[in-house]
Formats: sequence, C-alpha cells, structure tokens
Amino acid sequence: MATQDLTQLYTRHTTRHRGITYRKRADGSRIYSVRWEGTRISKRPDGTPLTTEKAALELQAELRQRAGKGERIVVNSKATFSELAESWFAGKRLRPKTTRAYRDALDLVLLPRFGKLKIAVVNDADAIERLIRDLEREGLHAVDPKRPVRPLGRSSIENYLLPLQGVLDFAVRRRLIAVNAFSLLGKDARPQRPEKKLLRITTGEEIGELLSASERIARQPQSRQDYTLLLKLAALLGPRLAEVLGLQWGDFDKDGGYLHIRRQWCRHGEYGPTKTKAGVRDIPIPNELRDGLIAYRLASKFSQDSDPIFASRNGTPLSHRNVTRRGFEAARDLAGLAGELTFHDLRHVAASRLIAAGLDPVTVATILGHEDVKETLNRYAHLFNRQEKHEAVRRALAGGAEA
Repeated sequence: MATQDLTQLYTRHTTRHRGITYRKRADGSRIYSVRWEGTRISKRPDGTPLTTEKAALELQAELRQRAGKGERIVVNSKATFSELAESWFAGKRLRPKTTRAYRDALDLVLLPRFGKLKIAVVNDADAIERLIRDLEREGLHAVDPKRPVRPLGRSSIENYLLPLQGVLDFAVRRRLIAVNAFSLLGKDARPQRPEKKLLRITTGEEIGELLSASERIARQPQSRQDYTLLLKLAALLGPRLAEVLGLQWGDFDKDGGYLHIRRQWCRHGEYGPTKTKAGVRDIPIPNELRDGLIAYRLASKFSQDSDPIFASRNGTPLSHRNVTRRGFEAARDLAGLAGELTFHDLRHVAASRLIAAGLDPVTVATILGHEDVKETLNRYAHLFNRQEKHEAVRRALAGGAEA
C-alpha cells in the first residue's frame, strides 16, 4: 500500500459536529469517534462500532443525557491492572514502611495474580473473593507454587489487599470503572476473623517449665542459640517481639535498672519506629533480669552500645521466625505446654503479673506500650481486682443464702 494511503488510514478527520471525528478504512468506509472527557469512544457499550455520523451523534446525546442525570460515565479501557497499579503507586506519598509494604503486596501477590488482566476484569467481587479464599487456604503458594503452603491470617490478607483497593479507587476516579468491587463484597466474602481467643493466663509454674525447657535445648550439641533470657524478658516485661529484637546494648541502663524501648526490628530486616508513639518507653527491670543481662553482655561477641542485645552469629538481630520456631515453640513443646500458646501470650503473662501485683491500669498501659489505657482495660478488665471481686461475690451469695 502506498505511503499516502497509509497516511489516510491513520488520519483523523473532523466533522461539522464538535467532538465527533472519523477515520477512513482501507475499503473507504468510516469509523466515527465521540470525544468524551479526554477519551475517544468509537463503540457503543454493547461493542457495536460507530460506522455512521448519525450513530456517533446518538451516542453523544445519550452520554450528555446520562451525565445530566448525575450518572458516572465509564469508558471502556484497555489498560491493564499492572499499568494502573504502577501509575497509582508512583503517585503515592507514603512513609517508608508503608511504601515497602505496598510494594511487597504488589510484587508478591497482586501483579502475579492480576497484572496482565484488564482493569474491568480485575474489578470483580468474585475474583477478589477467590483471591481471599486462596490466601486463607494456601497463603502465597496460591500465587507462587514455589512457596510452601502456609495459610495467611486475616490481618496479613487485608494488608495485601490494601493496594488492590487503592488501584481500583484510582480507576474509579479516572472513570475506567463505575464502582470499586470491594464495596460489593459481603461480610462472608471478606477475610474471616478468627474466633476470639480467650486469654489463657499461664501460671508462674508453667513459665518456669518453659524456661527450663529452653535451657535444656540450649545445652544440646546442635543448638545454635540460647533463647532463655529472651523468653524470660518477654514474660517479665511484656514487650512485643519486634521490640525485643530492636533492643541494643545502649538501651540497657544497668546502673538505673531500666530498659529503654526506642525502636523495633522489622520483618523486612531493618530497624523502624515502634508500633505507636506510646511504644517508646522506659521499663524498670528486676534485679534478677538486670544481672542476667550483665552476664549475657559479658559473654557476647557483640557487646557495643550499637549492637543488638539478642544477636545472631553475624551480629544482626535474631529473626522473628527463628525466635518463634526454634526458641519459643521448641521450648513450649518440650515443656508439654498447650500447643495453642504463642510467643505473644508471654505479653499477656507479663500483663497478668503486673495486674496481680496491684498496679493501676495507667501504669500497666505505660509498661506495655498501649497508646490508650482503654485498650488495657478492654483486654484485661477481668483481671483488675479479680480477687476482691470474687470475695465480694462470695459474700453476696452467702448473704442471699442466709436470707
């Protein structure tokens, strides 16, 4: 075909009607387009091409009428989820931690699952629910078969879904879809909440058995790390695991008898701020724990102020996974404690001991790093003055019986 003919095929011709243009086909016929909010529409919603000027005028009038009624006009788009996701992500201004989390969600889950699909296909409540159920059942294995099958909990799944909601909102604003499909998800379709776990307060005897089991594991020839002091610190003071791993020797005041919580060690392998502003706190420690930390520092190869207190063999903080699997769970199982106990339960152990010692809710909230004392009361209200309440109930019942 001659160059001049090719030029004719790709030339857009105006008409006497504003916003309506056409191109010529090789056979001489025409395809008309209606310009609407920066986009050219050459097909009706049912996919029928606009082959006449009359058809283009009718569509233009229809669009104006719908817009006049306040209806959101959605323009069919060939844009893929990947294209829109990258545009959305590039325009976000986020904290570094959130930026990493969103990037991980896109790279690990959303782009492998939806990247090549058109945005209209991704914006489907059933497709989103299938992703949720897959993650609940198989975890990241559902997206990458090379990964082990490890079901994800509700909070992890919701974190992976946040960028998906953001991209779909972005598509709504650009009028590529009419409504975000997340608004169509029923309660049953969303990530399921686990049954609320009743706080099981482990006894001092059981904590002793846990620590004894940890010591026995540390004495085994194949053991690489002694987690006993770490577990004792968690059970006595109640810091979060990330806060324990974020401790450096400079945070240990052996003379004053304090531990200063200033940061946490994040799962992606960097120090970061505490979970909340209230997480930055000074915790007084008992003499037994202080003496244990002094001895631990003297025996450690990494004992400078900037070194982590609980260091791996290469001087970095221990990993979350190793502490929970090789440290806590191994000792728990060897001690014969309940299999549903988790490392986080040590935080509840510490809280129950503080409350049993007669400390008020504000002090307990400060030591635990709760941002609001209401959080402490909501979680542990049944423990405050428990003995006095039980005695009051006994007296009331006894009085009722005598009457």
